Amino acid sequence: MIARMKSASLCSDAPGDPRVTFPKIAELIDYLASLNGRADLGVLSKMLGETSVTRADLEPAVIFGVRGYRRNVIAATPWFELLALCWRSGHCTPIHDHEGVSCAFRVVEGTGTEIRFCKTDSGLICPVGAVPMPPGYVCAAMDADIHQVANMQGPGVDLITLHCYSPRITKMNTYKMGSSEGAECGAVYREMIAPCAEAGKPAVKRGTSLRAGASRRTTKRR
Repeated sequence: MIARMKSASLCSDAPGDPRVTFPKIAELIDYLASLNGRADLGVLSKMLGETSVTRADLEPAVIFGVRGYRRNVIAATPWFELLALCWRSGHCTPIHDHEGVSCAFRVVEGTGTEIRFCKTDSGLICPVGAVPMPPGYVCAAMDADIHQVANMQGPGVDLITLHCYSPRITKMNTYKMGSSEGAECGAVYREMIAPCAEAGKPAVKRGTSLRAGASRRTTKRR
């Protein structure tokens, strides 16, 4: 049996002891609160796989963002962060890795999509697959694993996920779409996208690539 930690040692967006507020995940919180080092990814995945939880069980932390997905802290110490992430249709993370962090999450409601990437010898990163994640699916990643998570369901269909990070994230490496056209073809691309932009529609570049290096950026978390 894992000894209970004092509730004062836990940070949370919800009032009170999170083990009382969220009784269905109290055992998971007890394990995470006992950590004094980085959690084993296999253990995190196993515990999330055995944690049956619904939207109603997480209700105090089910809060959606207006312009993008929202991260709601259920419990945290310097060695872990447990969150409910809430996504409307079309919300997605940046492409990111997990440097120095063990990350696992369970899909609580809706079907998410994980897009996986790998680094190539050219310095670019390449998408290698998209994985549908139905309710109950557990996704695990760490260190150099690069992916993007999204709610690609139709309008009005929500996605809710329960995430464990260990240690707590303070920064992350992100990647974005880039292009390698030179002066020879740059003007051509600008001509191709100009009519679309003038019409008030999103300007979409064709033939773009993902670059790991110049396009890599370290983003600090709050």
